[in-house]
Amino acid sequence: MRKLVLMKKFMQNFVGKGIHLVIKEKEGNFKVHTIEIMQKTDDTCPVKDISVGDYFLHLIATNRQGSEASIVCNWSDDLLKSLMANYKEVKDAECSQITMFRDPASGDENKWLLTWGNQGQSGGQMVRRQAPKKDPIRYIS
Repeated sequence: MRKLVLMKKFMQNFVGKGIHLVIKEKEGNFKVHTIEIMQKTDDTCPVKDISVGDYFLHLIATNRQGSEASIVCNWSDDLLKSLMANYKEVKDAECSQITMFRDPASGDENKWLLTWGNQGQSGGQMVRRQAPKKDPIRYIS
């Protein structure tokens, strides 16, 4: 499946469908509320790790204190497929949230773990997943 098609499915499933994506970082948890697919059209784009013509995701998320984060992601096809597979499992289990965080045991910042459950629930199903090839670049305003 082409990456752009995966990105569109990801965007459609995680916006307004009742299942939320939370990205856990050292600075706290960021609940994604907006997903855009963007294309780098020229070299004026500040994201240097993405080639001209390639597509990437732009996520906007908010932490518990109301601070907003703008996150640029060049996630791999494998990570997008894993998120979509987990989306189906979460939906079937009538849960409401997928949380992704870096795998602290691997030592590789590009390895992610996914957990899912209901909002405010600390448990959930834990699944080891492949990470994006490039580390997402994050800008917090």
